[in-house]
Amino acid sequence: MEFSDRLDAAMKHAGMTQGKLAKAVGMAQSSVNKLLNGASSSRKTVQIARVLGVRPEWLSSGEGPMLPDGSTQPSPNYSTIQDTRLRVKVWEDADDVLKTDYVEIPLLNVSLSAGPGCCEVEESTDFSLIFRKDYLRKVGVKESAAKLVRVTGRSMEPTLNDGDIVGVNTDDIEIRDGKTYAICQADLMRVKILIARPDSVIIRSLNRAEYPDEVVPRDQFHEQVRIIGKVFWSAHNW
Repeated sequence: MEFSDRLDAAMKHAGMTQGKLAKAVGMAQSSVNKLLNGASSSRKTVQIARVLGVRPEWLSSGEGPMLPDGSTQPSPNYSTIQDTRLRVKVWEDADDVLKTDYVEIPLLNVSLSAGPGCCEVEESTDFSLIFRKDYLRKVGVKESAAKLVRVTGRSMEPTLNDGDIVGVNTDDIEIRDGKTYAICQADLMRVKILIARPDSVIIRSLNRAEYPDEVVPRDQFHEQVRIIGKVFWSAHNW
């Protein structure tokens, strides 16, 4: 289910029209329409979720149950009650709630730099997901070090599919055997398991039948490969 599908479902459950939602969160109705027609996310995701009475994490990435009580369907009169209670809170406290409870994590893009075999990592300006700050603290990731990376290809199947999103801790770049890392190799962003050996580093895929281990001498690895960070979270594409 895409962001637009989740938003549509949440609006139907809350009995909310595009015009009412736009007014409640302080955005143009045309912007709401864009979100319903394929836009990946919005900087007002938390406000939208609170107005519609759904969990921000669910609306942002599909993580967990739809509703705060853990259910996937609203009880009778749920949308009316929640809309009345939450709308006042959104108007008064939305910015404070967003700043204190949640953080937006941006997607990383890779582009070629001036030298051959190098890459430059940039943050995307059009894609981010909402995470709870207490979740990041729980997994030991600083807010400033949390970034998102998109998985490409089939090498990490069945755990990660092409197009999946993983969260990486850019402060954690020391190789711990068997852990999964986002690495930049030549002009490619890759998500791989790394295993350190005395004289080499093994770059391993989960789909080893089609993608055998790559054994890279240590000095060559440090010259050609940049470790972006260790993976701490993933969102699976079905």
